[in-house]
Amino acid sequence: SYSFCTLLWRVWREMPAKPKGSDDPFYAQELPGLDGLNTVSATCKYEESVCEYMEEKGMSPCERVVYILQKGSDNQRRTVLEHLAVTLQDAPPNEVPPILHELNESIWQLEVDIQVVASGSIMSAIPFVPPSHLESLLELSDTMIQLKEDRLREVWSDVYVRVMKHLPDKTLYDKMVDFTLKKGELSEPVYSRVLCCRLIGAFCERDASKDHMEKFREKVSALCQDTDRSVRASMCQQFYALASLMGGSSVYRETIIRELFDLLRDEEPEVTKTAFVSLMDLVDVLEPSFRKEQAYPVFKEYIRSPPPAMESLLTENFGKYLWAVKTELAAGGEQDANLFIQYYTAASEDGPPATRRACAYNLPAVCASLPIYHFNIHLHPVLKHLAADTFVESRISVAAGLHEISKLLGNKAYAMLKGTFTLLLQDKEPAVQKVLILNMNIVLDMFAAQIGTSEEKERFFSQLVPSLLQYLETTAVSSIAKLQPIYNHLTHFPNYFSATYLHGTFLPVLLKHLKNGPRALMPQCANIIVLFCRRLCSATLENDIFCKLIMDFGKSKSYGNRIGFIEICKAILQFYSRRFFRERFFEHVLELAKDAVSNVRRRLCLFMPDLKRALRPPAEVELMASLIHAVAKLRMDTDPDVIEAITAASKEIDAIEKEMKEDCGRDPVDMEREIEEQVLKEAAIEQDKLERRQKIREMLQNDRAEKSQESKRPGKRASNDSGSSRLPPAPNGPIVRQPVGGNYAPGVSRVAINSPAGKDKRSARTATYRATSATKR
Repeated sequence: SYSFCTLLWRVWREMPAKPKGSDDPFYAQELPGLDGLNTVSATCKYEESVCEYMEEKGMSPCERVVYILQKGSDNQRRTVLEHLAVTLQDAPPNEVPPILHELNESIWQLEVDIQVVASGSIMSAIPFVPPSHLESLLELSDTMIQLKEDRLREVWSDVYVRVMKHLPDKTLYDKMVDFTLKKGELSEPVYSRVLCCRLIGAFCERDASKDHMEKFREKVSALCQDTDRSVRASMCQQFYALASLMGGSSVYRETIIRELFDLLRDEEPEVTKTAFVSLMDLVDVLEPSFRKEQAYPVFKEYIRSPPPAMESLLTENFGKYLWAVKTELAAGGEQDANLFIQYYTAASEDGPPATRRACAYNLPAVCASLPIYHFNIHLHPVLKHLAADTFVESRISVAAGLHEISKLLGNKAYAMLKGTFTLLLQDKEPAVQKVLILNMNIVLDMFAAQIGTSEEKERFFSQLVPSLLQYLETTAVSSIAKLQPIYNHLTHFPNYFSATYLHGTFLPVLLKHLKNGPRALMPQCANIIVLFCRRLCSATLENDIFCKLIMDFGKSKSYGNRIGFIEICKAILQFYSRRFFRERFFEHVLELAKDAVSNVRRRLCLFMPDLKRALRPPAEVELMASLIHAVAKLRMDTDPDVIEAITAASKEIDAIEKEMKEDCGRDPVDMEREIEEQVLKEAAIEQDKLERRQKIREMLQNDRAEKSQESKRPGKRASNDSGSSRLPPAPNGPIVRQPVGGNYAPGVSRVAINSPAGKDKRSARTATYRATSATKR
């Protein structure tokens, strides 16, 4: 398989590039010719022979590295170099020098791409190289820096600086001081002088002595006035390290400040930007007078009339720089504050998308740097504008920093941020919702504490339900990275939402996640479900949910759901009393000892110690016998994993048994839970009685209403007479039908009714009806 993958990679590399100017979307790259395929095949065979030889000789990992660097293909050498740090970390000290020696010998034979990979691998492996062999890496890096490839010079310069930071002190001071000064000579090429600047900064990071650093003072001034802009910019980047180490020296301080302000007036924008960054970084290192008299005026002047080359730098770091001079800003009064606010407001409203994103990113720092009353007047409109910005990255930045702004606002957070929070939560872009949810509980906790009435709290949090529900439903159930943040905050939902939303809205979605979600989040999901049930404060609703959990999970045909039932039982022991668990779930979970899936039985074995703790006295003897029987049954299991798990659990059960004999007292937390559950149980019984009485009362009222309606119908009265309610059949002969609108019964002839016999029968029926009505009354 390795050779086949290598073959495919080689074939892909040999494919010709797409011709320039070709707009055909169906352009197909041709495979290499027969000669190219033969070459690739020969390379694969050679790599196989190298691997077979190493297997035959039984080489150690370090010996394999040396052999591959000597005889391996370029692909094998690349792979070895990528894992060099791992190899040296586990290698004995005596096997490291041969690897370094072979690396110095063979690196010239490698392609440029592999040499770049080697530089990164060596940087990662430096901590595992013995200090006595670091000089060989210095020589290698020095040689690689002198190559013509700019890319190689840059990456191997990083290697040189990294090696220098790990050198022994004696080697550092004896060899590197003179070497650094030599690299900074004007006769040296530009890349050498840039390396000199970086090495001076590395000396500062090594906390070099002031005597050694005094040797570099004149060299620092010379490099700041170098003819090449990259050298001047590189030296300017080392001012922070120099000031951190030598800030107490007045000579060095004057040198740094003098050269820094000269570089601020440099004709090259790159050097000017680097000098300004160094100036603002030095604010925290040098004394307050430097910040007040030199740094703050320069910053204010740039804000008043920003150079075009500095606008992006100012907006990206506006909050950082404003926080650095907040003391001087407060002393400057309203005039200075309005100057900075006007610049920030204009950039956030009229700037390009990248500038607006930078303003949104810096908004928390700006709020912290200015007096808080400026937020309501100036910064609140900026916040609302950026929260509705058309650029997605701006909204993401606002959502990421909203919790920090809420901390700064304190008791005004709800009044100022409720609209912005709702707008961001309802954003159609999932990335905005994801970032907002990361710190959602901080904001919502403050909102819940500041909302005045329960009606207002219900109204506000009900607005958030559709967006949260949509996020839970649309998030991929198998995505741990997306579900983990919202799961971390679901435990706070009972503080925000009523039992109606917990039971009717969020619990059904969580039950789906428990069935179909990732197994790694199953314990957390089960804890949230049981916590919601606990906070419902309704024994009737709890009973319905627990019955559903037993049927849908404990009795499920899916073994994953049955494993989920064990996690539910763990959560119930965490939030409910042991008596409640014994009465409702103990027998159901013990039935899983007979489960057909070995993984379910193994999970039950891991849960057995918790079941033993649930039987702490006073407990039923029958349940204790059931547990002993289940343990004995699992001991006779045929699966080795189950046997291993129940053996470890049995030892823990024995230890718990000894603890229970020594400490027979009741747990006060468990007793408090029992009292709460008893109150809920009694309330549920009373509620059930009231509901039954109400149902009986409604049934009686409905029956009386139906009888009164039936008594008002004439047809119904005739049906209740004691006599016959049917008319006699019509006699033979011609029948005259009743006309439309007549007073005669349908189907009865006028002759039959008007005959003497008919009159007598009609009189008899009338008398009978009157007698019956009187009796009823």
